[in-house]
Amino acid sequence: MAESEKSQIIATVTDYLEGIRDGDSARIANAFYSSVNLNSVDRDGNLVLTPRSVLETLATSGTLPPNSSEITHIEINNDMALVKVTIDMPTLNYHDLLTLLRLNVGWKIVGKTYTTVMK
Repeated sequence: MAESEKSQIIATVTDYLEGIRDGDSARIANAFYSSVNLNSVDRDGNLVLTPRSVLETLATSGTLPPNSSEITHIEINNDMALVKVTIDMPTLNYHDLLTLLRLNVGWKIVGKTYTTVMK
């Protein structure tokens, strides 16, 4: 895969991560395909599907603590990519698996599955 593809993927994921850090819903919206749900598991082991708009609202609410993030893995297969990221917050870490597709509008996050690990 061309290095430019990897750079475009990193730019998309960076929009998401810096949007979370800076409370910028426009950057988050730019990174995701419009109808993405965020997938997680509740305490009882049930699947939880959260609309992307909830993430945007949370990010702009001013209630998120300071955080830093890191892309830990990128795998690219033709028009699909899997990206692992860690978002480090004071009391916990979020671990995301992001699925991206190269669409006619560029690389977009089309799936996000996450878990939290308390420190």
